[in-house]
Amino acid sequence: MGCATGTIKYSLFLFNALWAILGILVLIFGGLGWGAMPDQFAIGILVLGGIILLISLFGCCGAVRESPRMLWTYVSLLVVLLVLIATFIVYNPRDVFKNYALKTVEDSWQLEQTKPGSMDYIQKTYSCCGRNSAQDYLEISYWNASVPNSCCKDNNCVNPLNLYAIGCITKVEEAFADEATVSRSLEWVLLGFDVVILSLAIILAIHYTNRRRRYNY
Repeated sequence: MGCATGTIKYSLFLFNALWAILGILVLIFGGLGWGAMPDQFAIGILVLGGIILLISLFGCCGAVRESPRMLWTYVSLLVVLLVLIATFIVYNPRDVFKNYALKTVEDSWQLEQTKPGSMDYIQKTYSCCGRNSAQDYLEISYWNASVPNSCCKDNNCVNPLNLYAIGCITKVEEAFADEATVSRSLEWVLLGFDVVILSLAIILAIHYTNRRRRYNY
């Protein structure tokens, strides 16, 4: 059992190292997505990455110190994380965030009619112009058949080639479609890693618990 236990112990340590790397990648993904997705969604991804990183460090310490209590706490955290990831996959809250982002575009465009500049942040974030296209600004007398600088690359509309011709509704839908492909793959990878590490952690926790009981008797 000693050799098997050592193998499981170092396997758990290795998987937690990979788990930590995965957590860092999730943090990077959330950071790169900041501004290209609703702030709440980006914050959620960053929080998830931070939790994964902290749990991995906890698991490494439990394995190295051979502490049953720490390992069982680690198992509990993994179970909670497993439930959260599974819930995220099943209920797919992306549609909620996508609808929220689209509603923000609609509301900002309505506000643009009376408060010019209301679309600036969205247009800079998604590299878009107007609700459906740059032509939408022809309907607003304030802009006098022109567009705001936020509709152009580097806020420079002197060069017509800098103009973002695609509307913000389309760009938001495209952004969420691209994010969904990457995010879905990442979720299944996280779920698979969680199941493998959870199995190793349970086996190791049971072994160390039984060994401590034998020593106590």
